[in-house]
Amino acid sequence: MDNMLDNAKSILDIIAVLFVVFLYFKKPQIKSEMFDAVFEEKFKNLNATVVNLRDNHIHTLDSKLDQHIKDNQIASEANIRQMTRIETLLEERLPHK
Repeated sequence: MDNMLDNAKSILDIIAVLFVVFLYFKKPQIKSEMFDAVFEEKFKNLNATVVNLRDNHIHTLDSKLDQHIKDNQIASEANIRQMTRIETLLEERLPHK
C-alpha cells in the first residue's frame, strides 16, 4: 500500500513539475505576445499620425511656398521698375562724355 501511495505521489510530483515548467515557459510567451500586440498597435497609431502630419505639412509648405514666390516676384518687379527709374534719372542728369 505504501508503495502504491509512493508511486501516486511520485506521479503527482512529476505532473506538478511538468506543469510548473510549462507555466515557466508559457507565461513569458503570453507576456511577450501581449507586449508585441501593444507595440504593434502603438506603431500603427504612430505611423498614421506621421502620415497625417506629413500630408498636412506638405500642403501647408506648398501653399506658403507659392505665396512666397508670388511675393518675391512682386518685389522683384518693383525693384526692376525702381532701378529703371534711377537709371533714367541718372542718364538725364549726368552729362555724357
